[in-house]
Amino acid sequence: MKNKVTSVVGALVASVFLVAAQADNYELQATVDTPDLAFESETDIGLWARYHFAIHTEDFDTTREFYRRLGFTDGITGFPLTNTHAMARALGMFDVCQYELEKGEVLLFPGADNTTGIDLLQWHKPFNPEPPYAMPNHLGMAYATLMTTDLSADVALLKSHGVTFLSEPYGAPGNRFVFMRDPDGVYLKLEESPIPRGSASQDTTHIVGMPYIGINVSNVDHSLAFYKQFGYTEVRLINEQTLSAEESAAWGFDQPVRYRGADVTINRGDRHRLRLLQWITPFNPEPAYPAPINHKGINRLALTVPNVERAMRILSEQGVPFLSEIAPCCSGQDSDTGGIVHAIDPDGVFLELVGDLTPRPVPPQPEQCPPLEIRYPQS
Repeated sequence: MKNKVTSVVGALVASVFLVAAQADNYELQATVDTPDLAFESETDIGLWARYHFAIHTEDFDTTREFYRRLGFTDGITGFPLTNTHAMARALGMFDVCQYELEKGEVLLFPGADNTTGIDLLQWHKPFNPEPPYAMPNHLGMAYATLMTTDLSADVALLKSHGVTFLSEPYGAPGNRFVFMRDPDGVYLKLEESPIPRGSASQDTTHIVGMPYIGINVSNVDHSLAFYKQFGYTEVRLINEQTLSAEESAAWGFDQPVRYRGADVTINRGDRHRLRLLQWITPFNPEPAYPAPINHKGINRLALTVPNVERAMRILSEQGVPFLSEIAPCCSGQDSDTGGIVHAIDPDGVFLELVGDLTPRPVPPQPEQCPPLEIRYPQS
């Protein structure tokens, strides 16, 4: 048997209540039911799923349509556009009484092979409109990978809709890839599956899932030790390699590319994977997006744990830094039984922990702030 999570656990993530109420076939249904997991040790935080990752856009409607064309045709809406000062602090907005969103939705890919949730947000205030990373070797969250069973067909379809690609597909059939950019400039890697599938409509892509998120690191050994503390205990090393001129061009570079890295996976739940790459040539030492978490582009990785208080205590005792204290989430009422907090990896990537917490009174707004107002989208 599984224990039903009944708390609303994210203002900037879809609420668990909404997931449970709207559709049983959503791939995020996995985050409604916490499995009866046994903690493997006193330092096991119980990480068992990727909730989503965030993309911050300057034009919600245009970007939403782009992802709908890829296959993200479902979504969860209805969460607050404003929230408590504690929620603003959880995002590094320490001087903001209340943040304000224009629009937001967790995008879902029905029938996907694995977790694909994207928290698409258009900030009103505060918002950092600086362009996202110019190249896919920038330290931090760099790209998401989408798996397709027919790369050529998908490239042709997406080009017909004006999608920008860095190059022509590289590799042999069944082992090819190409990079594209969304309307805000976020990198997406389209990778071809070696396993043939049935044909799709000419008007839809052949995308079947999201195998991994790409994170660039400055020292892969340090990052492996860090992510192991979260539960990424299954490691497949990527030996140091120098790419050919043609493959380097497929990454967007006019010089030979050299890197090393590792794929890391959790051993329970959705078994999601992260790809950690340490770029040797060319290396970009610029740090990942700093706080607050409102920069245009791909930003923030949300991970589910059974109890966010327990997870934060364990990680803090191991020296993991956090952006703020835990914020009760998300109704702004004393009844909230969920919360969020952001850990920070060695290169500045924000890892949002989402989970249950003991209910507590809503923290008071600062004296200089107006009364708390929780505003929802107009129906």
